Amino acid sequence: MLQEKEGVPIDLPEEWGGIIPLNVFIEEATKLVTQAEEIGVHFRLVGGLAIRLHCQPHNLEDLYVRLKRLGENVSEITDIDGAIAMKHRGKMDKFMAKMGYFKRKTTLSMATSQRKIYLHPKNWWFVDCFYGKIKFNHDIELDLKRLKLDSPTLPPAELLLGKTQIVFMNYKDVADTIMLLLAHKIGYDDTPETINIKHIGDEYFRKGGYAWGFYHTATTNLTNIKNVLPEFTELSDEQRDDIGTKIDEMLNYFENIPKNRGWRARAKVGAAKRWYRPVETTTSVGEFGIFSGKHLLEKPKD
Repeated sequence: MLQEKEGVPIDLPEEWGGIIPLNVFIEEATKLVTQAEEIGVHFRLVGGLAIRLHCQPHNLEDLYVRLKRLGENVSEITDIDGAIAMKHRGKMDKFMAKMGYFKRKTTLSMATSQRKIYLHPKNWWFVDCFYGKIKFNHDIELDLKRLKLDSPTLPPAELLLGKTQIVFMNYKDVADTIMLLLAHKIGYDDTPETINIKHIGDEYFRKGGYAWGFYHTATTNLTNIKNVLPEFTELSDEQRDDIGTKIDEMLNYFENIPKNRGWRARAKVGAAKRWYRPVETTTSVGEFGIFSGKHLLEKPKD
C-alpha cells in the first residue's frame, strides 16, 4: 500500500535556484506514461503540461516563454495532471507506489470528483490522477477508446474541453487555450494534430440540459478569448487572425448542430439557473465568472 507523506519540506537541487525546470517535469511525466503503459495502464496527461507537450512539434517555444503563463521567476508548470480508465485505479496505486510516490489521504471531495493525488518522493510536485472522467465545472468522459487515441496526452479535443469547461477561467487557462488553438487544426475526425469538433459537439454540446450548460460555458469562453486576442501583443497579427478564424469555425459548428428537446428546454431557462458544478478555487471567490472576460488578461504577479 502507498503511504502518506504530507508536510515534508521541498528539497530542490541547489543549481535549480528554487525553480523546477520544465524539462524535469516533461521527463518525469513521459516516464510515468511509458512505464504505466508497460503494465497495461493507459495513463494520459491533461492540463497545461499536456498542452505544452502537444504543442512541442510546432516551434512555439519562444511564444510560450513570452506569454509567461504563471508569471516571472517561477516554474512554468507546478504539477502533473493525468487520467486513467476507471478499471485501472488499483493498478495505478500499485504502479505509483513502485515509482516511489506517496498517496495523499483521500478526502470526500477527492472521492466525489473521482481523482487520486500522489506526492513526489521529495515533495517536488504531486500527480493529480482522474479516473473514469474529469469532473470539474463540467464532466469529460475518459473511456479506453479515447485514452488510446493519443500519447502521452489525451487527444486535442479533450485538451480543449479541459480548458473551456472552466467557468472561472484565468490567464494561464487562456494562454494554454491560445497555444492549443495556434498549434492545431480544426477538423471533424481524430486525424493527428487535429481538434475534433464533431466529437465535442456530438458527445458534449447537443443532448440534454447538462449539455446546454457545457455548451454555454465553452462557447462563452471561446467568445471571450476571441474578444481579448488584440490585447495579446505577444502574438503576431497573423497568429491572432488564425486563432480568431478557428474560434469562429468552432462557434458556428456548435451553434448549428441539431439539439434535442432537453437541450432546447434548458436553453430557455438560460443562466437564470446555475448551469455548472461549483468548484472551489482561489479565483472563484465572489462568483466572478465568465461573462465580462476582463479577468482573462490578469497576468500572475511576479
